[in-house]
Amino acid sequence: MILGAGVYQVPLIKKVKEIGYEAVVVSPKGNYPGLEIADYTVNSDTRDMDAVLAAAIKYEISGILTTGTDVAVPSIGFVIDKLNLPGTGFLAAQRSMDKSLMKQCLVNHGVKTANYQDVYNLLDAKREASVIGYPVMIKAIDSSGSRGVTKVKNEAEIENAYLEALAVSKVSSVIVEQFLDGYEIGAQVLISDDRVDKVFIHNDLVTPPPISVPIGHSLPVNLPKNIEKKCIEVIHSAVQAIGLKNTVANVDLMICENDVYILEIGARMGATCLPENISIYNGVDIYEYLIGLAVGKPLKIKTDSINQPNAALLIRSEKTGIVENIEIPHHVKSHPMLVDLKIDVVVGDHVSAFKVGPDRLGHVIVTSETSSKAELLAQELVSSIEITVK
Repeated sequence: MILGAGVYQVPLIKKVKEIGYEAVVVSPKGNYPGLEIADYTVNSDTRDMDAVLAAAIKYEISGILTTGTDVAVPSIGFVIDKLNLPGTGFLAAQRSMDKSLMKQCLVNHGVKTANYQDVYNLLDAKREASVIGYPVMIKAIDSSGSRGVTKVKNEAEIENAYLEALAVSKVSSVIVEQFLDGYEIGAQVLISDDRVDKVFIHNDLVTPPPISVPIGHSLPVNLPKNIEKKCIEVIHSAVQAIGLKNTVANVDLMICENDVYILEIGARMGATCLPENISIYNGVDIYEYLIGLAVGKPLKIKTDSINQPNAALLIRSEKTGIVENIEIPHHVKSHPMLVDLKIDVVVGDHVSAFKVGPDRLGHVIVTSETSSKAELLAQELVSSIEITVK
């Protein structure tokens, strides 16, 4: 069973079928590409735990998973507990989804994270921001994909950020968090049972503040050995603190001089082509690894991996409107370092100006001699693709 039928679940659905399983896909009806390739579809919100459980029992599933979305994670944990399936159970899944529970758990276990406070009204948000000290981060507690997460420089900016966080949340509180001034990176953590198999640290390419949304990733990260060691140590501590099992965890880290802080850790694979980034870099099919974890047959991770530097970058629109024309130059399609070029839209489609990941128009993935060269090449190819929106 796969929760979600969006563009980031499609490769997972395809791999499930390729391996020989039947794909039961849970998603509301809509223009979701995964619905067209599912063996069975369940018309439900992925957050409706009772409906997901009922469908899981009906189809006698052997595993349940998702990739690229946080909101479905508690439902996965709920089903895992009820049906005794491999994976991260409900309590840990809830901790990884709810930023307040997550941070409380990290603090209780001595894992370094930014100072924070839960607030329930605008007045408290302003007061706590003043106590913590500007700039601060205002965060929705239960959002996904950087929705409702805003850097706030002064009191005048608090209200809009607070209201935006509430607008994308199902709860009545938000987080006011210390802004850590440093270098943000990410990691994908492969966890078999409760043991960390492998940590892949990657560069994150994001839109500029105040709302930083991931638009791509690259590997490897060039870090001093002592900092890399600290990253791995704090990740191990966070995995144990939250209680993650049999999953690929998505981790956001902040490096501040010689200290490493956990910003967030989620019990699901990251989005924005991260499964492809890891697969190209290590030579392991990360979707197959995920499926193996979900059915209790984990793959062994290669120790003699190829370590191929690569980068992925989303194709985006600055306008909301109708796609009038798509032109992909020959030098882009035929570039020897191009691994994958995907266009999600066709002429006549309505698209949105890019604000969050699902607003993407497509992606490019490239390899090169280093991650920084791969990033530059990805930017060059994306800028050569012309998608006219009116």
